[in-house]
Amino acid sequence: MRDLPVLPAQPLRFRYVIYTLTVLMSVICYADRAALSVGMPVIARVFALSPSQIGWVLSSFLWSYFILNLPGAMLLDRFGARRVGTWAVAFWSIAMMLGGMVTTLPLFLVTRVMLGAGETPTFPLGNKVARAWAPDHERGIMLTALICGLPVGLAAGSIAGAWLITHIGWRAAFLALGGVGLAWSWIWWRAYPRDAAAPGGTTRRILSIRRIFGAAPFWGIVVGQCCANYANFLLMSWLPIILKQVLKLSLIETGVWTAICYLVSAALGLMLGRLGERAMRQQDLRHGTRRWIVGSYFLMATSMGFLPLCQSLPSVVALLAIAMAFLMAGIGANMALLSDLIVEEDLVASTTGLSFTFSNGAGIAAPVVTGYLLQATGNFHGVFYLTAVILLLGVLSIVLLPRRRFHAC
Repeated sequence: MRDLPVLPAQPLRFRYVIYTLTVLMSVICYADRAALSVGMPVIARVFALSPSQIGWVLSSFLWSYFILNLPGAMLLDRFGARRVGTWAVAFWSIAMMLGGMVTTLPLFLVTRVMLGAGETPTFPLGNKVARAWAPDHERGIMLTALICGLPVGLAAGSIAGAWLITHIGWRAAFLALGGVGLAWSWIWWRAYPRDAAAPGGTTRRILSIRRIFGAAPFWGIVVGQCCANYANFLLMSWLPIILKQVLKLSLIETGVWTAICYLVSAALGLMLGRLGERAMRQQDLRHGTRRWIVGSYFLMATSMGFLPLCQSLPSVVALLAIAMAFLMAGIGANMALLSDLIVEEDLVASTTGLSFTFSNGAGIAAPVVTGYLLQATGNFHGVFYLTAVILLLGVLSIVLLPRRRFHAC
């Protein structure tokens, strides 16, 4: 019942093609998100948006993304990675293109909600692909690469979006970026072998919420994921503002150093993912041994609590890039830990979707809490102290609870 390649002559090295396409999906996902932020000053003038309306537009994709995370993952387990991957990316790419064509604010908001709905299977699909294609001791690095697609996509979307908007306008830029996603969908449909989940492409089992909620290992992974995603969403939403206000940078300097932070952290994160997999090579992963890698990486990510002590540009950028690298490597390893411990292979996407429903809820709270803390204190000191404490909670959860395999149905 696994979503496995069914071509017997398929060379083992073909898995690297699948890995590459899966990571590119993550890059495209976050590049499309970044393009909106880059184009927002122009879009705000077109639609005559107030600051509060800008906030609603920027968060609109999260409405459907949060609500549909689990249903999207369940569709993935039911219909397989080939079909759902193609449908999902094509759907959000069409939504991106429609966003460049509509002429009223309500319709523009609808396109952003559509984009969020299409993006819901992204990380469950990555974990399903890793379970199906990656050897046990290669799974962590593959999923770390998937997570590293996040900062690479944000950097690429910021740079490409700015160039396209400057030269051809934001509407044409949205059409061009949507076209990239449609091209990926066609390649994925052609490259990924036919799904072999069950006759007719459906699965015989569904997720048991009662059983999985009674599994301590699941909650250990979820709490750790929630704590890490709080820090992740904080940096995704506030990093440019933090650099600009703390270091008194110009707009162009802010964009450049934000991109540098993202790209350096992605490169370091991949190195850490590889080191983690080497450490696990001779270990039995069925008893949660990978949790020590996850806990260690999350612990190192708490170094962002020292940011208030940094005053110079090199020290701030270096500490941010290092903390983000450990954070991404830890999130990738945590996804692999979930895949290690769940017994039912055909439910790995649904279980991942359920875990991301919780962690995205925690992530959505991060920008709001940060805003209130900044308003109350006038600086980011408390923001980073709180984030470090939250990450420490995640370390404890990861180290203490995921010690055995568990059933999802």
